[in-house]
Amino acid sequence: HQLRTPLTSLNLVLARLGQETDPGEKRKLLYEAGQLQERIRWLVEALLKISRIDAGTAVFRQEQVQVSALMEAALKPFAIPMELREQQVTCKIQEGAAFTGDFAWSCEAVSNIVKNCMEHAGPGGRLWLLASENSLYTELILEDNGPGIDPEDLPHLFERFYKGKGSFGSGIGIGLALARMIIRRQNGSIKAENRKEGGARFILRFYKSVV
Repeated sequence: HQLRTPLTSLNLVLARLGQETDPGEKRKLLYEAGQLQERIRWLVEALLKISRIDAGTAVFRQEQVQVSALMEAALKPFAIPMELREQQVTCKIQEGAAFTGDFAWSCEAVSNIVKNCMEHAGPGGRLWLLASENSLYTELILEDNGPGIDPEDLPHLFERFYKGKGSFGSGIGIGLALARMIIRRQNGSIKAENRKEGGARFILRFYKSVV
């Protein structure tokens, strides 16, 4: 079902494209087709990653992950979309904050959460990325000033294919589920809550000993 919907939409767009003669409308249809193709590509890749983790074939390296570099890498793919939305990002990262894990997999997890925050913050919205380290764990906090998370959705937010009442854009209930799988595989935890000021907050902790 998750693949059928965008594939059906893509086929309809391509059919219209073959009949359209107006150059302006053709450009719009081409852009829409490109967006649908990207959505399908991301979904397939995410499902493959989940399958690898489920099967135990995913390799997680044990290396020192610098949080500042991780946040920079996680934000990079969203620089243009955020600029187009006129969104602001504030980063407050404790100097030297780090944890033991896999940089690439961790970047995948954080990027999925950033994507969620970006989509919910909306045009002109704000995101905050905070990080600190203590003797027990390294903590990453990602926040947005969007509408927040419906209380009914909170217990199910990280379930695979769960799409809650407050879902935005092309959300299909994969990104947050994959993020939780990755974080848990690295001796970490993740929880979501609503900010008192409005918006959502995601709290990630990577523990220094097995919990």
